[in-house]
Amino acid sequence: MNFFRDNKNIIIISLITVIFVSTMIASTVGRPNAGIVSNTIGVVLRPFQSVGSYIINCFKYGADADKFATENTLLKQQLIVMTQKAADYDKLAAENEKLRSMLELAKTSTQYNLKAASVIASDTENWTSVIRLDKGLSDGIKKNDAVITETGLVGYVSEVGRTWSTVVTVIDASSSVGAIVDRIDEYCMVQGDVTLFDKGFCSINYLTTESAVSVGDIVTTSGVGGVYPEGIVVGKINEINSSPNGLSRDAVVEPSVDFSNLGEVFVIVK
Repeated sequence: MNFFRDNKNIIIISLITVIFVSTMIASTVGRPNAGIVSNTIGVVLRPFQSVGSYIINCFKYGADADKFATENTLLKQQLIVMTQKAADYDKLAAENEKLRSMLELAKTSTQYNLKAASVIASDTENWTSVIRLDKGLSDGIKKNDAVITETGLVGYVSEVGRTWSTVVTVIDASSSVGAIVDRIDEYCMVQGDVTLFDKGFCSINYLTTESAVSVGDIVTTSGVGGVYPEGIVVGKINEINSSPNGLSRDAVVEPSVDFSNLGEVFVIVK
């Protein structure tokens, strides 16, 4: 753009000359008796006419270049804002749906005395999966109370203070849950597994080779052990493998709760 500004007068004069000569030749070429010389000159000047049009366009739009650049920047900023708003809307919609489900659970679960709590911290290192809640003794929560969400079992309260409590989740390596495979009424033990911890899965060990357990079966709490009430969904069978000695089978359980996205939970207060 600096070249055009610095040589503006020369370029304009050159353009006027080219346009003037082109016009004269065009009028001559249009006549029936236009000769080969006129046609030759027209062919020679055609590239100059194209260059002239290009330079005129540069002058025409070059002055608005800064304006276009500013508008382009503003449009990009608006696009970023709109994209973020869309993401925020989807997030709020998902949270709203989750809260609706939890409210519905609180209304329908009359057999439980539920206390709502928020997750304020979590620890998922060294095969440990624990969360910290903002409710404790002053809210009626006690050690060994079960913790659930609208989708299923979270774990149990392992430690409690006046205004806080710690929960060990079902994927913790030390966790074990007395359970039952609903479809076939087969009792089992769902345990935390160090080999499955990174995936957020649990395991069922020592199933007999005659067991009818299959992939997709739903596993719920059996009520055995006194910590977890009966009938809470733990997860579903994701995979079944034979043990190395071939005498039993092991199953991989995918929990019904997403432990990477826990916000609100219910504590079943006894």
